[in-house]
Amino acid sequence: MLLRYGISVEGITIVEGNISFEQEVNNALWALEFVGKDIPVYPGSQRPIIKSYRTVENVHGKGGIGDKVVKPSKLKPSNKHAIDAIIELADRFAGELEFLAISPLTNLALAYLKDKGITEKIKKVWVMGGTIYGRGNITPVAEYNIWVDPDAAKIVFNSGMDITMVSWDLITNYTVNEEWEEIKKMKTKLSEFYIDIYTHYRNYAMTKQKMKGNPHPDLITTAIAVDKSVATKIERQYVDVENCDCLTRGMTLIDYLGILGKEPNVDVVYEINREKFINMLYYLLSWF
Repeated sequence: MLLRYGISVEGITIVEGNISFEQEVNNALWALEFVGKDIPVYPGSQRPIIKSYRTVENVHGKGGIGDKVVKPSKLKPSNKHAIDAIIELADRFAGELEFLAISPLTNLALAYLKDKGITEKIKKVWVMGGTIYGRGNITPVAEYNIWVDPDAAKIVFNSGMDITMVSWDLITNYTVNEEWEEIKKMKTKLSEFYIDIYTHYRNYAMTKQKMKGNPHPDLITTAIAVDKSVATKIERQYVDVENCDCLTRGMTLIDYLGILGKEPNVDVVYEINREKFINMLYYLLSWF
């Protein structure tokens, strides 16, 4: 979607997540090959800062994009570590660089710990993660991206960076329902690819997560980053992350009433314009 809207993508950083790290790297390279773009891919952290985590092939399919396991890409990843790439890009594009975090926050947290100056250099951080109302998808109260590395998330949320959070329980209100059949009728290369990779996730979401259709956490977050008017209700609030070794590990705590007396640090998205998002999705899938 970023490329479709003419956004300059300076790099893709890879971090531990839904599937094996090696498959994540290959998926990123394969996707670039698929759209005919040569953008640096920087492998980064392969595990959380402190504790272990688990992958979720049952949710996203064995290949991470449904049950499709793509062939090894002809492209090669950069030899530069993602942490160093983030710091260098923040220096090069100081005041302009935006970081789209549709993953655990380990790379960004470690980059910050290595060079805290990036706080002033990174213009914006868009986070797909957390929950507003404590309705999780990996534990009863935690969303997967934050749960994987809550220690990293806690560092980032308290770093002073300009953060907008798009939560899991928000995006569950904006699933692709009857539009699924419309997308099938589009018959473009991208629309057919979309149906191919989302069938597994759609089935899981509707049967296991009790949704009406397939959710789009990453695409909704990206759409808001591309066009801020997609988000129709945003509140500036203090958000922290629970990183204890307990039942609520990975939960995002929002101080709705200002009880803690802390300065608000995150723009929390509460509502989006569904029609605008769906139109952006259609525009993306009509690309080729």
